[in-house]
Amino acid sequence: MSKILECSKVDPSSGCQYVVRGNTEEEVLQNAAVHAQQHGIRQMTPELMQRVKQNIHDE
Repeated sequence: MSKILECSKVDPSSGCQYVVRGNTEEEVLQNAAVHAQQHGIRQMTPELMQRVKQNIHDE
């Protein structure tokens, strides 16, 4: 079962409706890092990583 991460769940104030998808949590994390660059995020802080991981769920 694939996994998803809704950008708006990580940062509701962004208004971003992008959905990151992957077959594994690791793949979602890699894809999320690429998407984060569109928001000007170049490095994941521990706090941001925690919010991301908490919001990954099965599709």
